[in-house]
Amino acid sequence: MDTEMEDVNNGGLRSLEDIKLVMEYAKIDPTEVKPVVQSVYFSEELDNDAVKFLEVDDAVLTALEAGDELVIRGEKTESAVLCTGSKTYDIKEAEMSNCMLLLSDMVWSKDLPDKGDQAVNYRKVTSVLQNYFELRPCKPKVKKLKMLLEKNMYNGKESEEDEEHMDEKYTFQDLLNLVQASEAEITAALKKLQACKLEGYWRVLHFDFLTQVLNHIIQLSEENDWLRSGLPLEDCCQTLEELFPRPVIEHVISCYADKMSSPTGTEDDDSHMEIDTAFYTLNEDKICRFFAELCLRNAGKFNLQEFLSVWEQSVPSGMKTYLHQVEGMALINRSSKPEVIWYFPAENLPEDVGERFDSLFRTREKWTLDEIAPYVRDLTTAKVDVGGLLLKYARSSLHNGIKVFNSRKLVS
Repeated sequence: MDTEMEDVNNGGLRSLEDIKLVMEYAKIDPTEVKPVVQSVYFSEELDNDAVKFLEVDDAVLTALEAGDELVIRGEKTESAVLCTGSKTYDIKEAEMSNCMLLLSDMVWSKDLPDKGDQAVNYRKVTSVLQNYFELRPCKPKVKKLKMLLEKNMYNGKESEEDEEHMDEKYTFQDLLNLVQASEAEITAALKKLQACKLEGYWRVLHFDFLTQVLNHIIQLSEENDWLRSGLPLEDCCQTLEELFPRPVIEHVISCYADKMSSPTGTEDDDSHMEIDTAFYTLNEDKICRFFAELCLRNAGKFNLQEFLSVWEQSVPSGMKTYLHQVEGMALINRSSKPEVIWYFPAENLPEDVGERFDSLFRTREKWTLDEIAPYVRDLTTAKVDVGGLLLKYARSSLHNGIKVFNSRKLVS
């Protein structure tokens, strides 16, 4: 207050007499207002960067009120995002039509006395804000996660001794610090990438190494009739752990098999053998999709009929191959003679919606709904489905009586 009174003495602030005169000119009865008047003045050194305003939605507000952690993520070359435990938001700066004054010790009317001698309290404006930050829900930016993990793929114990495999390993905390996504979204992305936690680090298996492990599991299952009765996790791991680390075996089984409630045929077994291990059944669609990728991955364009024959012969006995199993992984050109199929995985496409559609329409001019849907489904949100994306980024037409979609950029 000493500083404030010095400002008053220097003529910088209104005195009580000045305020009474203004009220008189405004025809305001002093008895109708509270006796304490708060007079606002501006600091000679405004610090407009001291505080930033952030507009939040109900989900973020709920997280704040619950004391949950909010994290801003992004390296210097990236735009910032804000992450709750389960969602990601783009942070965008916006302008306010009016200025907002920031005072450190303003008192609200309800806290002022109703009676007493008239007095003036001087309140210093420390910041003047014209901008704020707004949050826009966005898809997690997990493309970087795939890039990071593929720098150093796991290719067996022997390869780990090579110098090139000594670095570029990431714990979950490392990934949280590097990837612009929430904890739940990174966890989901790791599962989609079939990443495996080995010795505290998250790794993706080299495709050739994955092929070795899965082939051994399938071969063991065929030899022991586990394709029919169910694969016992413990027996499988004990048999193969001399060849591969146990966590890898368990991981590959979890990726390509489904846990059973009980092995086939045990309910009526006279021995009533006690089951002390988990049983799994190989997932037909996942296994068939894997062998389709094995056939197509380095093949270039493959004669479709030849591919179907090779594919059918490569899968375990009793499993059936269907083209729906390669949706989002391979494209078919039925207008060429002969018809061809080639490797075209959705996970290699850009994350940005506009860039994704540009890439798709550069690859193929016209798409049917069934063809394009697997390549944009991961871009949908609770408010925008595949149809909404196509409405915004593509135009439709009829081609030989079939509805097809092509780029909107072709429209002048």
